[in-house]
Amino acid sequence: MPKVLLAVLLAFATLFAGEPGGKKKFDIDLSRMSGTMVYGQVYQMVMYPQKYIGKYIKMKGVFSSYYDDESKRRFYGCVIQDALACCSQGLAFELAKPRKFPKEYPAEGAEIMITGYFDYLEEVDGASYPIVRNAEMQAEK
Repeated sequence: MPKVLLAVLLAFATLFAGEPGGKKKFDIDLSRMSGTMVYGQVYQMVMYPQKYIGKYIKMKGVFSSYYDDESKRRFYGCVIQDALACCSQGLAFELAKPRKFPKEYPAEGAEIMITGYFDYLEEVDGASYPIVRNAEMQAEK
């Protein structure tokens, strides 16, 4: 009986421990999906954001930025293209530790890896969009 109890406790401990090294497991890892799967998953996240808010995600794509003259804000994104490079999907992100643009950001089109928490931002003017908050960004080699 004690061996069974020990086995059950170890199983639960590994479920809640996350990844080795104390890293948190990803709820959604887009970096391991095919272009078609990413397209479908991101589409679901955009269309039904309430189901994904707070999920810890990882994605690999190309760096993109956009300056909105009206709001006087720069937006950053991670864009993933499908196998035929015809249908891109991407998510905006906000870094946990702000950097100076452009000096501390990769070049437009550079491969990056983003990890962070999915959220859905609703602006005062009625605009809304999905965003990865508290993000970490790494340049891919």
